[in-house]
Amino acid sequence: MRFDPENNRILVRQSWIGDALMCPQRAKYALTYQSLRTGSDATAIGTGVHATIEQYLRGDVEDHESFVRNTRAFVEKELSKGVKRTAISRDEDKMWRCVESMATAWWDDIRPTVPLGGKAEYNFKAPLGLTASNGMDIWLEGTIDYVAPDGVLWDWKTASRTYSLREKHTQSHQATCYVAACRQLGLVPDDDAPTLFRFGVMVRQESPKSQIVTVSRDRDQVGFLKRQIKSVVDGAVAVWGDEDWTMNDQHFLCSETWCDYWTMCKGAHWSANACEAPDQTVTQVTVTITEPSGNRDATVSDATQGTTNLIGESE
Repeated sequence: MRFDPENNRILVRQSWIGDALMCPQRAKYALTYQSLRTGSDATAIGTGVHATIEQYLRGDVEDHESFVRNTRAFVEKELSKGVKRTAISRDEDKMWRCVESMATAWWDDIRPTVPLGGKAEYNFKAPLGLTASNGMDIWLEGTIDYVAPDGVLWDWKTASRTYSLREKHTQSHQATCYVAACRQLGLVPDDDAPTLFRFGVMVRQESPKSQIVTVSRDRDQVGFLKRQIKSVVDGAVAVWGDEDWTMNDQHFLCSETWCDYWTMCKGAHWSANACEAPDQTVTQVTVTITEPSGNRDATVSDATQGTTNLIGESE
C-alpha cells in the first residue's frame, strides 16, 4: 500500500492485501520497515525460476539444457543477496537437485500447455472505481507472470507440495486481483463469462513433479474483492498513526523462520526457549488400595469410597 497524493491515489498490491488479511501488523511493518524484508532461500529459488521462464517466453532460451543452466545461474544470483537461509538450503547439493528438478518439471510438463505470444512479467496499474474513507481513489498495481494470447492468466509457483484446488479456487485473492486488473485494462474480456487463471506449480523435490491448477473469476467474485480491498484500506487509514495494528499469531507464518518482523512483534516477548514446548513426559502414578480397618469383608468399591480414580472423577 502506498500513497500517491499527486494523483490522489492509494495503490495496493495483492501481496500486501494478503498480509493485511493474514496479520495487519505484518502489513504495517511491510510499509514502515521495508528494509527488513529480505526474503528467504525459498523466495530466491522462486525468483530465479521466474526469471528463466520469462526468458523462454520472450524467446531468449530455446532448449531444456539452457533452461536448466540459466535457472541455476539466476538462483545463485538471488541467493548471493544475503537472503534468510532455512532448512531448504541446509543441504546445498539436495537444494540444487531440487532446483534442476523444478526447472525440468516446468519445461517438460507445463511449457507445452502455455501458448507463446502473450505478455510476460506484465507491470500494471488499474483503477478499481473505489474511493477510500480519506477521499483518495484506490488502485491495484503489480506484476502478472503471464497474460496468454488466449486470455488465460498464468502464475508460476515453486512450492513444497501440490496445491489444493478447492482452496485456490475459493480463497486466492491473487487470482481475483489479477483478473480484476486485466478486465479493467482490457487485456481480457470484461463480460459475463468467467476469466481463467492458472497456477503452474513446480514441487520442490528431487524428482520432477508439476501441477496445473485452474481457477476462474467472474464479475460477482471481482465485486467481492472490491468490497474486501476497500475494507482493508479503510481499516489501515483509520489506524494509520497507531503503534500497533491487529496482531494475529494464529497462522504458521508467524514464526522466526517466515516473518521478517518476528523480533519486533511476538518474538520480542517469546524467546527461542519460550517457543519450545515443555517436556511431555508424564510420570505414571501407582495407586495402592488398603482395606478399611475393622472390616475385612469390605469390597473394592467400599475401599475406594471418597477417593479419586485415575481419570480424576470423584466416586
